[in-house]
Amino acid sequence: MAMHDPRIAAEIDRETLGALYERYHDPIYRYCRHRLFTREAAEDVTSGVFLAMAESIGRFRGVPEVELRRWLYAVATNQAAEFVRNTRRRQQLLAAAAKSGSLGSRPSASDNGHPSWPGVYQAIQRLKPHEQAMVTLRFFEGLGAEEIATILGRKPIAVRVAISRAVRKLRNRLAES
Repeated sequence: MAMHDPRIAAEIDRETLGALYERYHDPIYRYCRHRLFTREAAEDVTSGVFLAMAESIGRFRGVPEVELRRWLYAVATNQAAEFVRNTRRRQQLLAAAAKSGSLGSRPSASDNGHPSWPGVYQAIQRLKPHEQAMVTLRFFEGLGAEEIATILGRKPIAVRVAISRAVRKLRNRLAES
Protein backbone atom coordinates (compact mmCIF):
# COMPACT_ATOMS: atom_id res chain seq x y z
CA MET A 1 0.00 0.00 0.00
CA ALA A 2 1.58 3.28 -1.06
CA MET A 3 1.62 5.99 1.56
CA HIS A 4 0.97 9.19 -0.37
CA ASP A 5 -0.76 11.21 2.34
CA PRO A 6 0.82 12.16 5.67
CA ARG A 7 -1.51 9.93 7.66
CA ILE A 8 -0.85 6.29 8.33
CA ALA A 9 -3.31 4.04 6.53
CA ALA A 10 -6.18 2.65 8.56
CA GLU A 11 -5.38 -0.88 7.47
CA ILE A 12 -1.85 -1.84 8.44
CA ASP A 13 -0.45 -4.64 6.33
CA ARG A 14 2.97 -6.05 5.54
CA GLU A 15 3.46 -3.72 2.61
CA THR A 16 2.74 -0.69 4.78
CA LEU A 17 5.05 -1.93 7.52
CA GLY A 18 7.70 -2.52 4.87
CA ALA A 19 7.28 0.99 3.51
CA LEU A 20 7.57 2.50 6.99
CA TYR A 21 10.64 0.38 7.69
CA GLU A 22 12.25 1.52 4.42
CA ARG A 23 11.45 5.16 5.16
CA TYR A 24 12.69 5.25 8.76
CA HIS A 25 15.34 2.55 9.08
CA ASP A 26 18.31 4.63 7.93
CA PRO A 27 17.59 7.69 10.10
CA ILE A 28 16.89 5.56 13.18
CA TYR A 29 19.98 3.40 12.58
CA ARG A 30 22.12 6.51 12.06
CA TYR A 31 20.81 7.99 15.31
CA CYS A 32 21.54 4.74 17.17
CA ARG A 33 25.01 4.56 15.65
CA HIS A 34 25.77 8.10 16.84
CA ARG A 35 24.56 7.19 20.32
CA LEU A 36 26.18 3.77 20.63
CA PHE A 37 29.18 4.01 18.24
CA THR A 38 29.34 0.32 17.37
CA ARG A 39 27.57 -1.20 14.40
CA GLU A 40 26.44 -4.24 16.38
CA ALA A 41 24.90 -2.20 19.20
CA ALA A 42 23.20 0.16 16.75
CA GLU A 43 21.80 -2.78 14.77
CA ASP A 44 20.47 -4.44 17.94
CA VAL A 45 18.73 -1.31 19.14
CA THR A 46 17.41 -0.44 15.68
CA SER A 47 15.92 -3.92 15.41
CA GLY A 48 14.24 -3.45 18.76
CA VAL A 49 12.77 -0.14 17.64
CA PHE A 50 11.19 -1.67 14.55
CA LEU A 51 9.97 -4.68 16.47
CA ALA A 52 8.24 -2.26 18.85
CA MET A 53 6.78 -0.45 15.83
CA ALA A 54 5.40 -3.68 14.39
CA GLU A 55 3.87 -4.61 17.75
CA SER A 56 2.34 -1.16 18.33
CA ILE A 57 1.44 -0.01 14.83
CA GLY A 58 -2.28 -0.35 15.47
CA ARG A 59 -2.11 2.57 17.90
CA PHE A 60 -1.03 4.86 15.06
CA ARG A 61 -4.02 4.42 12.78
CA GLY A 62 -5.11 7.82 11.56
CA VAL A 63 -2.25 9.57 13.34
CA PRO A 64 -0.07 11.99 11.36
CA GLU A 65 3.09 10.26 10.19
CA VAL A 66 5.22 12.89 11.94
CA GLU A 67 3.90 11.50 15.23
CA LEU A 68 5.12 8.03 14.27
CA ARG A 69 8.55 9.47 13.44
CA ARG A 70 8.74 11.21 16.82
CA TRP A 71 7.64 8.02 18.53
CA LEU A 72 10.35 6.02 16.73
CA TYR A 73 13.03 8.46 17.88
CA ALA A 74 11.67 8.33 21.44
CA VAL A 75 11.75 4.52 21.42
CA ALA A 76 15.29 4.60 19.98
CA THR A 77 16.38 7.05 22.68
CA ASN A 78 14.95 4.89 25.44
CA GLN A 79 16.26 1.64 24.03
CA ALA A 80 19.75 3.07 23.47
CA ALA A 81 19.90 4.26 27.08
CA GLU A 82 18.58 0.92 28.30
CA PHE A 83 21.11 -0.93 26.15
CA VAL A 84 24.00 0.95 27.73
CA ARG A 85 22.60 0.51 31.25
CA ASN A 86 21.76 -3.16 30.91
CA THR A 87 24.86 -4.34 29.14
CA ARG A 88 27.17 -3.01 31.84
CA ARG A 89 29.57 -2.59 28.98
CA ARG A 90 29.78 1.18 28.66
CA GLN A 91 33.57 1.09 28.87
CA GLN A 92 33.68 -1.78 26.37
CA LEU A 93 31.51 0.22 23.97
CA LEU A 94 33.81 3.20 24.30
CA ALA A 95 36.92 1.03 23.87
CA ALA A 96 35.42 -0.59 20.76
CA ALA A 97 34.54 2.82 19.36
CA ALA A 98 38.06 4.10 20.04
CA LYS A 99 39.54 1.02 18.38
CA SER A 100 37.30 1.41 15.33
CA GLY A 101 38.37 5.02 14.95
CA SER A 102 34.93 6.39 15.80
CA LEU A 103 36.27 7.66 19.08
CA GLY A 104 39.76 8.77 20.05
CA SER A 105 41.34 7.66 23.28
CA ARG A 106 41.07 11.27 24.41
CA PRO A 107 39.89 14.47 22.82
CA SER A 108 42.52 15.82 20.48
CA ALA A 109 42.98 18.65 18.05
CA SER A 110 43.40 18.11 14.35
CA ASP A 111 46.24 19.72 12.40
CA ASN A 112 44.27 22.94 11.92
CA GLY A 113 43.70 23.43 15.67
CA HIS A 114 40.03 22.41 15.59
CA PRO A 115 38.91 19.39 17.58
CA SER A 116 38.98 16.08 15.76
CA TRP A 117 35.76 14.13 15.28
CA PRO A 118 36.94 11.34 17.58
CA GLY A 119 37.57 13.98 20.24
CA VAL A 120 34.12 15.44 19.74
CA TYR A 121 32.54 11.99 19.99
CA GLN A 122 34.39 11.27 23.21
CA ALA A 123 33.33 14.61 24.66
CA ILE A 124 29.71 13.83 23.74
CA GLN A 125 29.97 10.49 25.53
CA ARG A 126 30.98 12.33 28.71
CA LEU A 127 27.65 14.18 28.71
CA LYS A 128 24.65 12.88 30.64
CA PRO A 129 22.48 10.48 28.59
CA HIS A 130 19.65 13.00 28.09
CA GLU A 131 22.19 15.60 26.93
CA GLN A 132 23.70 13.07 24.51
CA ALA A 133 20.24 12.39 23.09
CA MET A 134 19.49 16.09 22.65
CA VAL A 135 22.84 16.91 21.03
CA THR A 136 22.59 13.91 18.71
CA LEU A 137 19.01 14.68 17.68
CA ARG A 138 19.81 18.36 17.14
CA PHE A 139 23.18 18.29 15.41
CA PHE A 140 23.35 14.86 13.78
CA GLU A 141 19.68 14.37 12.92
CA GLY A 142 18.88 18.05 12.34
CA LEU A 143 15.72 18.11 14.44
CA GLY A 144 14.43 21.31 16.01
CA ALA A 145 13.83 21.97 19.68
CA GLU A 146 10.05 21.52 19.32
CA GLU A 147 10.39 18.05 17.86
CA ILE A 148 13.13 17.04 20.32
CA ALA A 149 10.89 18.20 23.15
CA THR A 150 8.07 16.02 21.88
CA ILE A 151 10.38 13.02 21.49
CA LEU A 152 11.90 13.35 24.95
CA GLY A 153 8.77 14.50 26.78
CA ARG A 154 10.19 17.88 27.75
CA LYS A 155 9.27 21.49 27.15
CA PRO A 156 10.90 23.19 24.14
CA ILE A 157 12.48 25.91 26.27
CA ALA A 158 14.02 23.25 28.54
CA VAL A 159 15.43 21.52 25.46
CA ARG A 160 16.93 24.78 24.16
CA VAL A 161 18.53 25.51 27.53
CA ALA A 162 19.83 21.95 27.92
CA ILE A 163 21.34 21.96 24.41
CA SER A 164 22.97 25.32 25.08
CA ARG A 165 24.47 24.02 28.33
CA ALA A 166 25.59 20.79 26.70
CA VAL A 167 27.31 22.70 23.88
CA ARG A 168 29.03 24.89 26.48
CA LYS A 169 30.23 21.74 28.30
CA LEU A 170 31.49 20.33 25.01
CA ARG A 171 33.38 23.53 24.20
CA ASN A 172 34.98 23.59 27.65
CA ARG A 173 35.99 19.93 27.49
CA LEU A 174 37.40 20.31 24.01
CA ALA A 175 39.27 23.48 25.02
CA GLU A 176 40.82 21.60 27.96
CA SER A 177 42.30 19.06 25.57
